[in-house]
Formats: sequence, C-alpha cells, structure tokens
Amino acid sequence: MKTRPSSLLVGFLLISTGTLFGQSPCTPPDSMKAQLNNNPNASAYTDLGVWFADQKQYACAADAFATSLQMEPNQKDAPHVAFMFGVSLYFTGNTKEAIPALQEAEQLGYRDAKMHIILAGALDQSHSTRDAEQEWRAALEFDPESSSALDALSNDLLLDNDFPAIVALLDVPRLLGQRTPQQTLNLGAAYAATGKLDQAASVLRDGLNTSPDSLAVADRLASILMQLNRVDEAAALLALTVEQHPQDARAHEALGIVLAQLKQMAAAKEQFERAIALGDNSPEAKANLAKAVAALGSGK
Repeated sequence: MKTRPSSLLVGFLLISTGTLFGQSPCTPPDSMKAQLNNNPNASAYTDLGVWFADQKQYACAADAFATSLQMEPNQKDAPHVAFMFGVSLYFTGNTKEAIPALQEAEQLGYRDAKMHIILAGALDQSHSTRDAEQEWRAALEFDPESSSALDALSNDLLLDNDFPAIVALLDVPRLLGQRTPQQTLNLGAAYAATGKLDQAASVLRDGLNTSPDSLAVADRLASILMQLNRVDEAAALLALTVEQHPQDARAHEALGIVLAQLKQMAAAKEQFERAIALGDNSPEAKANLAKAVAALGSGK
C-alpha cells in the first residue's frame, strides 16, 4: 500500500522549501552536484538531506527532505523521509512545525523509538504534557529500560499530580538499584505526596546508595527524615554530604538548619557562615545566621 503525505504536511513542505541552493548557504558536496543539476530525483534529495544532517546543517537538511517529498509524495520511504524532515525542523529549533511533521510520519506508519522520544520532547517543550506522556509510553514499548523516557514521563506525571501512575511506573523490581536520581526523586515525591513518608525515605535511601554523589537526593532524603522526626539521621546524612561536597552552599545551609533544631547553635552558626561565604546571600541564610548568633548570645 502506497503512502501519501497529508495536505497538512504538504503545506509545511511548501513553507519549508525555497532556500535550497537559493538564499541560504546550502551548498551540496561536489559528489552530488552533477546529479542534482542534471537529473535530480527524490532519492537524490533524500541523500542530500542525510548529508546536510550529518554536517549539522539542519535547515538545509529540512529543505532537502521537503523537496524529496514534494517531488515524489508516494515514494516507498515517505514515512522515513517525513521523520527526517520533522527531526531536522526540531534541531533547527522550529518545534512548532516539527510536531505536526513528526506526527505525520507516525500516521504514515513510521515506527522507531527515536521518533517517539523526539516528538515527546517537542510536545513537552510546547507544554502539551498529556500528548507527550503518550509518546514517552510509546518509546518505552520499544525499550522499557529507557532512562530518558522514564525520567521524562515521571516528570510529566508529577506535573499532573498523578502519583499512583508514578508508583506504577517506577516502583518495580526491575528498576530497583538502577533508577536515575531523577526517577528516585520523582518516586520519593509521589510517596511523600500521598503521606507514605516511610516508603519515600526508603526509596530515597536506595537512590542515594545507587547515586551517592547526588546532592538533590541527599537533600530530599534529609527533608523526609526531618518530617519523620528522625533528626539525628538527617544530621548525620547532611554531615556526610558536606564532607563529600564542601563547596556546596546549599549543603552547609541544610546542615545548619538541622543542627539548629538539635540546639547545637555553635555548629549551626559555623555552617550558616560557611554557606554565606560560599555565595548564599539569600535573606533566609542571613536570617538563619542571625538567629544562631542571637541564640548563642542569650545562652540558649
């Protein structure tokens, strides 16, 4: 069965073409000039588009793929050419036109994980979260372990406050021990949002064991431990974090807050001073330091 680009895509092709060999510096390689000048066909323009894409000249690549589809709308590889056209538009930063072009490639029958990932990313950039979620799920059908798809889909579900869907997506045995820091944060947030703080702490602890250098995971775990009134654990965790990341102002500030709750004001003051010295000039940091100094002055 022959495929044919829809009128919608043809409209985009008409808009996109017109610069090839014209106003723009889209100069083909010498090896292709003869065929393009003497007897050009759709296949030649497809090959040219691939060459331009390899050179990262994506605007020129988009023009070449568009020309190929205009010359032979019913060509056998129309779905793939439409995909390459959409990807080229995406890499030029033209998300608005890339989305319908990629959707058209999908409707024409093109199936590839990269298409779903790029289309999902474009939809996320356009704040079409629901449509993006469908594309991330389609990408996961090709590769259930895709970190980029799992990260992005769980991000979108978190924006939707769909906490049960995040748990269903990420809290499975096959992912335990190999979740990315982003997946760990999102799963922990889902549990915390539903009042399951112990599960959130467990997930974050596993995530920190997997990614011990993740400041974000350590900070979130410390926050959950504080909510569970496990202040000593939070202090020990943040002390280790400061030891591993001595130049991170946020880590010093977080440790100071916990030490203040433990009434260790001299140690808290030291951490607040260190955070400010490292560049944290926020009103909160200055207020925390002032409170620590006042507490020491009053003998509390």
